[in-house]
Amino acid sequence: MKGRTMTVPTSHGGVSHTPTNTQPNTKPVTVKRTLSVFDLVVFGMIFMVPIAPFSILASVSTTSHGMPALAYLIAMIAMLFTALSFDLMVPRYPSSGSIFVYATDEINGPVGFVVGWLMLLQYLITPAIMLIMAGLAIHEYVPNVPVWVWCLIFLAIISIVAMRGASATVLVDKLALVAELVVLALFFIFGIIYVAKHPDIAHFSLDGFYNPSKFEFGAVMSAVSLCAMSFVGFGSVVTLDDQSLDPKHGPSRAMIIIVLILGALYMAMSLLTVCMDPNGTIMAANPNNGFYVVAALAGKWLGVLCAIANALALGIFTALSGMTAGSSLLRVMANDDALPSVFGRISSKTRVATVATGFVIILTLVLIFVLLPVGMTTGAKISNYGALSTYFMLNIAVIWGLGIKGKLRSHGRFWRTIIFPLIGAAVTGTIFCSLGTPVLIIGTVWLVLGIVFYYVWTKALHHAPDLLSEARAKGETKQQRIAGKQTSSANARA
Repeated sequence: MKGRTMTVPTSHGGVSHTPTNTQPNTKPVTVKRTLSVFDLVVFGMIFMVPIAPFSILASVSTTSHGMPALAYLIAMIAMLFTALSFDLMVPRYPSSGSIFVYATDEINGPVGFVVGWLMLLQYLITPAIMLIMAGLAIHEYVPNVPVWVWCLIFLAIISIVAMRGASATVLVDKLALVAELVVLALFFIFGIIYVAKHPDIAHFSLDGFYNPSKFEFGAVMSAVSLCAMSFVGFGSVVTLDDQSLDPKHGPSRAMIIIVLILGALYMAMSLLTVCMDPNGTIMAANPNNGFYVVAALAGKWLGVLCAIANALALGIFTALSGMTAGSSLLRVMANDDALPSVFGRISSKTRVATVATGFVIILTLVLIFVLLPVGMTTGAKISNYGALSTYFMLNIAVIWGLGIKGKLRSHGRFWRTIIFPLIGAAVTGTIFCSLGTPVLIIGTVWLVLGIVFYYVWTKALHHAPDLLSEARAKGETKQQRIAGKQTSSANARA
């Protein structure tokens, strides 16, 4: 009998499929349920990086005409409704943790493949974007060293870690989170002191949320499309549902808490930055490193500290997370016969999908030099094409599978399965449409390539992708899966 795989989330948000023996009389190895909602919140915040907006805040502020806090507020609302859609899907698909699985079972296989293909766009581009952001942060203070050199240094570090199969321990991850929050706290303290001491050039106001003289809906939504990158990682929490003490509700509750906490932090730092640079001249003059220049107003050391902290966080932790997630998605889809099987090969020594990881490393190297001339902002939006489109499809899967196909027996369920996901889809779709024509063209080309690949893969090469194989690998029959859905749907109505 051919061996199956067991899904084991890594500490960086990836999904590791470890071979397990499915021979009779062999008990499958499973992970221990030890994670509370608090643990899941810590994991999600580590993955998302609370200080991530440091790198893009200047672009967000300039694009939104000085209203970055409003842009982050809208992005947070969109993600909250999407988190509510996750809340309905997680109990129905235990341990899947993938939107393409939701779309496959609730809509159909071809749609599920396309969603997985769009997820690849996000995950394959993210590592290069993170490395570029890290390189730009350090380049501000070490201008003699080109950005691409810093990118290669960070790439070498995370490549070694990724190929060896090592990852940071939970303790190191928590210390990293504490360090990031300390840096953020220092910015708040000394930033407020700076504004209070310089009323002639800085002042406290709510212009960062709304300035009627500069407000333009299209500009704000374009900024929101960039802000989305700071939120998209919250879905990584779903990959830990098989280690959660409450697998049906713990991950989704953690996601909602994470979005609220980080949304508040992002808005607060955006608002304070506008107070320190009311006219936005510093931000406009420094599109890549404007935040660090503004932070330096309160002390040059603060600007340097913020830049180094963010460079390390993005260049190592987040870039490694993105690389792990990208290689994991390639491996999962290969195991489901949706991609060439070579991507599913796992090293018996390191338990790493060496081909998939190596492919992501080489692609990241190429993308660094492709995206550097294009610009960090455009690169981030290309990644968000994949993220926003998949979140949009998550909401559609809830509406179609749980709402339209399901029997609406109560008013409350109508709100949860139709209205809330409809709002999530509408806001996410609006943000998606604001990505800009060049980005939409690039993303659409990727989408078309995926559709062509699926047609050739299934019709010409006669492959039969099975994106629901994970449930079957766990020995779960279709009838058992349907029964589980009925139970979770009853819980959702309750």
